[in-house]
Amino acid sequence: MRRILFSAFAALLLLSPQAHAAGKPGLWSVTTIWTFGMAKVPPALVALARQQALRPPVNGQPFTHHICMTPYEADGRQPLHLNSRDLDCTTRTVSMRRGVAVTENICHGPLEGVVRGQVTWQGSGHFEGSTDFKGKFRGDPARMSSTFIADWQGDDCRGVRPYVAQNN
Repeated sequence: MRRILFSAFAALLLLSPQAHAAGKPGLWSVTTIWTFGMAKVPPALVALARQQALRPPVNGQPFTHHICMTPYEADGRQPLHLNSRDLDCTTRTVSMRRGVAVTENICHGPLEGVVRGQVTWQGSGHFEGSTDFKGKFRGDPARMSSTFIADWQGDDCRGVRPYVAQNN
């Protein structure tokens, strides 16, 4: 019986996000290439760009912005958020093993549907990944996907706001 309990405990430790998170809190530069299966860039992405005084993303072209990763995101206690607001989406980590996090965002707002993503950590100062959204944008069928890379820029977030959960 003790061996079974010990094995179960060891398995839980190996699967816990804290055991495999590899990031550093602070400022990160994220470059994303978006592919939009819709006629117009979603206003949420346009707003994110304007918030950082950037040009909005263009289909198939690199788009660079910054995030402020919290200590909770860096150590795996909270799912990674690639913007400061999640725009009516709830994020959860599906799995985290050997530096690879699989996430799922359920969206109920202008974007209605599911975003599936994967983030692969390469050391503590670099990650890359992809997302795929299938659902609706303002009632019309929509599909978006992205690939991204990110590099740590330092401890100081330089005015970039960290993710803050919205209380409804």
